[in-house]
Amino acid sequence: MKKAEKIGIIAALCGIILLFLIASTDFVLEENRKEVYTIAFVTDGSADDRFQSLRKGMEKAAKKWNVDLVVDAPYLSGNAAEQEAAIEEAVENGAQAVITVPADQVQMEKFLDQSKLQVPVITLEKELHSEKKFGAYIYDSEKAAKKLARAVLEEKKDASIALYASDVSAKETANCLDILEKELEDGGCTVIRRQYRQGFEIEGEVVVAADPYTFSQIVNLQKIPDRLYGIGCSNKMLTLLEEGKVCAAVICNEYDKGYLSVEAAMKSIQNGTRQRTVKMEQVLVRQENLYDKEYEALLFPIS
Repeated sequence: MKKAEKIGIIAALCGIILLFLIASTDFVLEENRKEVYTIAFVTDGSADDRFQSLRKGMEKAAKKWNVDLVVDAPYLSGNAAEQEAAIEEAVENGAQAVITVPADQVQMEKFLDQSKLQVPVITLEKELHSEKKFGAYIYDSEKAAKKLARAVLEEKKDASIALYASDVSAKETANCLDILEKELEDGGCTVIRRQYRQGFEIEGEVVVAADPYTFSQIVNLQKIPDRLYGIGCSNKMLTLLEEGKVCAAVICNEYDKGYLSVEAAMKSIQNGTRQRTVKMEQVLVRQENLYDKEYEALLFPIS
């Protein structure tokens, strides 16, 4: 082979390699230019361990959708005004959608309707009636109430039951309270309703927390009731359930709820898609079935 031919072949190979490198660099740069979306998750100020499984699901979806997930928790638990301020600040700082657990359903509806927010809002645990609501992931209050009532009656018939809830005007909570009261009274129990307030002493032979926020607050008290039932899941609740200090809890798949809420927020950002309200599947967990295989992914998800 002549020297000139060798030089030509080498030059051609170098050209091919150079083109490959340029194409690869453009591809990498294009990947790096992918738009990053910002979604804010504003809690109701509950203890952070209540949202750990939910957060794992959110973070998994955030990776898939190239989302910067910003988490904000109002300093004062259950304070609607602080929650509204946190949402406004998140949007001012660039959030393109908001996922929130409303501290006060009625107040949140008024806030959204009267505010100038132009971003979609996804709610968890409480369904809002607002033009700015683009989806909701909630408990099935009827099924949850019946599961809890059945669990109480299986163990404590003719007992005095104290039903506790925080946002008693919320539709799901009010419905849960009504069904619990009827089912328990029909089963022979004496029932009294009490609104949960921070700093108040919890009273009652048997206590049932009718919403996740209230349940998470009660399990974190220094002195918890002797017989406690509730809706919702947190690390502290699972510890008490294992110890037999919580009798039973109705829980849903928090990991899936977190994942789906971010997915719904992204679809609303990209296409203006409104998601339907989803009632999450839920199960009753007791001490004896806490570590059953079928509940492993539900209670102890790995992101």
